Parts: sequence; C-alpha cells; structure tokens
Amino acid sequence: MRHKFKIRNIHAVVGAAIITSNILAGCASVPVASPTPYKSAKSEQSYGYSSEKISDQEYRILFKASDKTPADKVQQYALRRAAEIAQTNGFDFVAVASTNIEKKRVIAREISMTKNDQVTFPSDKQCTMSGCSNVAQPSTLPNPSVIEKKAMKDIYFSIVAEMSNDKVSLGNNAFSVSELLAQPLEEKIRTINTNG
Repeated sequence: MRHKFKIRNIHAVVGAAIITSNILAGCASVPVASPTPYKSAKSEQSYGYSSEKISDQEYRILFKASDKTPADKVQQYALRRAAEIAQTNGFDFVAVASTNIEKKRVIAREISMTKNDQVTFPSDKQCTMSGCSNVAQPSTLPNPSVIEKKAMKDIYFSIVAEMSNDKVSLGNNAFSVSELLAQPLEEKIRTINTNG
C-alpha cells in the first residue's frame, strides 16, 4: 500500500511537469514581456541589434526591444553597437546622422510569481494487525509562476551612424568610440538627439 502512495505522488509530479512543459512549449513563439538585454538579434523576429552597411563610413543600426525596455537603454544599445562597428572598421569617432522609431502591437507572455497551492491526494488506508491508518498526506506542488498573455508593443529604434577618424567632419554630435566602449552599459550615455 505504501508503494501505491509513492507511485501516485510520482505520477502527480510527472503529470504537473508535463502540463507545465506543454504550456511553455505553446508559448515559445510568443515574446516575453520583459526588458530586452543588449544582444545580437538571431533573426528578423528576434530582439536585439542588427546592422546594415550603407557605405564604407555609414551604417544603419536597428535595435528591436520590448516596450518594457527603457527608451534611454534602447538608444544606448544602438549607439554602443555603432561604436563597436566603428572600432571594427578602424574609426575613432561616430555620430548619429538620423534616428527612426516604430512601434508595433504584439501579444506577449508575462510570467508572474504565485503562491503554492495545496493539493490533496486521495487517502489510502493501510491496515495492519494493530489497525488501519490513512497513509496519503496533503502535499504542496510547486507552482512558481503563472503565464498570462498580454498586449505590448515592439520598439524598432534605428539610427544611421556616420564614422570617421576626424571628429570635426562629424560635427558637434560626434562621440569618441573608445569612450563609448569604455563605459559599462549600466551608465547613461549622453542622449541622442531624436529630432533627426
């Protein structure tokens, strides 16, 4: 009889794990409503940065983020990527020639923490020569989170970055590539003029 109790517990835990994994697998193609970190976009649908060469000294950098990402971070990430490209191509300075922002509505999944709910298993009687007793006990299964679908906006922030070794040729909005790359991403970089 004790063996039956253990088997039922195992079945309940395995069943809960299967249900949870199926729910998560069904949501895998739905974006998560959380801030986007600095990373390379793996595809057109992915979050992160991508770039396109316009000329030897000009690149378009796109940073796709969720609306949970602060606007100043999105700008900082795009400018940092421009500085990385400038450094790779041997340039000392970068300037933002133009900016563009697009927002598109999407359905995302938001994960929120919940309390554990108590699950009661049916009791089994175990009888011996000294009497009968119930062997099943109420048990708590972990339920760490709930996944909800939520409307949000994807942010498409793009800049056209000009690169040069001559700061004067780029004007007053030129940034030093080495200074940009020396700053940790947490520090705030001078705001980009988004008026175009």
